[in-house]
Amino acid sequence: MESTQDKPMTPTKPGRLAASAVLGTLNEDYYRDLANAKEEGRPVVWITSMAPIEMVYVFDGIPFLPENYAALCSSRKVAAEFCQAGEARGYSQDLCSYALCTFGFIFEKRGAFEDEGPPAPDILLATEGACATHPKWWEAMQRHFNCPLFIVDAAYTVDSETLPEHHKAYFAAQLRELASFMEEHTNRKFDTDRLREVVALSDRASELWDEIDDLRKAIPTPISQIDVFTCLFPLVTLKGTKEAVAFYEQLRDEVKERVDNGIGFVPNERFRLIWDLFPIYHNMRLLNYFAEFGAAFVTDLYGNAFSGRLDASDPFGSLAERYLSFFMRSAQWGKAELYKKRAREYHVDGIVFHSNRCCRNYTAEQPDIGNILRDELGIPSLTFEANMVDPRGYDDAQVKARIEAFIEMLEARKYPNESGESEKGGKQ
Repeated sequence: MESTQDKPMTPTKPGRLAASAVLGTLNEDYYRDLANAKEEGRPVVWITSMAPIEMVYVFDGIPFLPENYAALCSSRKVAAEFCQAGEARGYSQDLCSYALCTFGFIFEKRGAFEDEGPPAPDILLATEGACATHPKWWEAMQRHFNCPLFIVDAAYTVDSETLPEHHKAYFAAQLRELASFMEEHTNRKFDTDRLREVVALSDRASELWDEIDDLRKAIPTPISQIDVFTCLFPLVTLKGTKEAVAFYEQLRDEVKERVDNGIGFVPNERFRLIWDLFPIYHNMRLLNYFAEFGAAFVTDLYGNAFSGRLDASDPFGSLAERYLSFFMRSAQWGKAELYKKRAREYHVDGIVFHSNRCCRNYTAEQPDIGNILRDELGIPSLTFEANMVDPRGYDDAQVKARIEAFIEMLEARKYPNESGESEKGGKQ
């Protein structure tokens, strides 16, 4: 993508995304639909991330993602008390905080908006494809709510870019079983044409998200990492709907306009960074602290876990391929290869690892990934610990001190004459 640095204009700091107002309306509409679902006779399906949400919309259901809701609870500063409520019932503080917070708001019968929380599920839908915690978490909720549960098994493939055909066929066969299961428990007939329509809409939303992601290569990068994480909501919860497609068309156009006019999130962009994995939902503003030093996050892989192209002519097969091929299913060397590719394409100066205390399954790989990027591309890294949902134990001053030291190191490497230090070669 052509750099905007050579354009004869001075980039100005962008204002709030116009798409943010639309996003707010989508959120309000979704939670209103969720609250009214029982009265309208629509099945409420509590679903894990990386489960085939398209199948819920095929049966006119309302999907509810407890992980997404736990993030909302965290941003609204009520997650800590819900996590404590989960612990009071015997769940460990070391458990995934998405799960711990969920158990808390279930037991407390309260929600993020000081209400009674989301409606109870009619159906529970999970997969082992993303996280080993999901099946046991959903089994515990089945015991609590006493409702039907379907778990889609997913073999671990190690390399997400080389998918064995028998793995794909196995997953697709389970999706056909899921269609029969949904027929039985929703009293609705499965409609192949409706499936193709939903899959086509899901594919279009993913295509638009990929275009937006590609636009972030521009120098300066056009949107903040907070914008990226915030704008994931339709891709996570509304994928397969016309509303999601319309939102991403508007967002893509707005981001492209910024690129065309040389407008960057950080007006005087000095450093381009990768953010690894989960946001810190209770302190999202930390992402913007980097901007105070001219550092912008230009890419991440977490958001792209919710993307993925589909083929409406082969709905079950393409859904299987999509849900077996996202980056988090790769071993560390596979993820490192993806980051190396992005580091080159997005002109990256460094990578920031959020070592999430409650998700060792994915954060255990971060030191290896960081070492590979350092040894092969000379890219330095910053690692700090936090918890994505639970704010207890988080030390903001300590984290900011580490950020400042990291920025000083980047400054010395990239702008040695300005920093007064001699240029450092080799590995750091």
